[in-house]
Amino acid sequence: MFGIKNKTIEVGIKITIGIAVLLLIHFFGGKRVFDLLKKERKRAISLQKELKDKKDKLKAHPNPRKEIEIIKQDMLKLKEKAVSEKELPRIIQQLTKKSSEMDIEIISIRPIRQVPFKEEDLPQGVSKAYIEVVLKVAYKTLGEYLKELKGLPTIFTIEGISMERYESLEEDDSRQAEEGGKLIVTLLISSYTVWQI
Repeated sequence: MFGIKNKTIEVGIKITIGIAVLLLIHFFGGKRVFDLLKKERKRAISLQKELKDKKDKLKAHPNPRKEIEIIKQDMLKLKEKAVSEKELPRIIQQLTKKSSEMDIEIISIRPIRQVPFKEEDLPQGVSKAYIEVVLKVAYKTLGEYLKELKGLPTIFTIEGISMERYESLEEDDSRQAEEGGKLIVTLLISSYTVWQI
């Protein structure tokens, strides 16, 4: 009888230890499994979000080849309006023609190779041509001239402008009065050249 009681206690202890071991395995092992599940769930949510973003981008650009063709056509139009070194005389001719139409005296006009500022980094296949124009002009006429530049077949950017009052060296008072409202204006004009498409 004493032996059966000891066996029962021994079996009870073994069962208790077994249950404790199972609980420990379940608690620590299960925690790892649950952590792994949480991590995978977060990853799945992230992948779903990424997939949704990609779907939205595809919906925004349903036909990328067509859009690329449109961009290429726009670049061709820009290239047609851009300046090349060979075309600088034609551009200078456009500028002088416009100034003579508006009765503006050009003191000098010339292409510039080096500019007095740091140039921006341009994409490959694109460069800039610079022209310096020095005019003797009234302030109001200058504004009209700058507006007229927009209508020329070449796209221009005015990179810099400086003005000073014109001081006549002539003795004739009537001539000085006539030109007293004029300015000496120096314009630095640029235009992009697109070499590749």
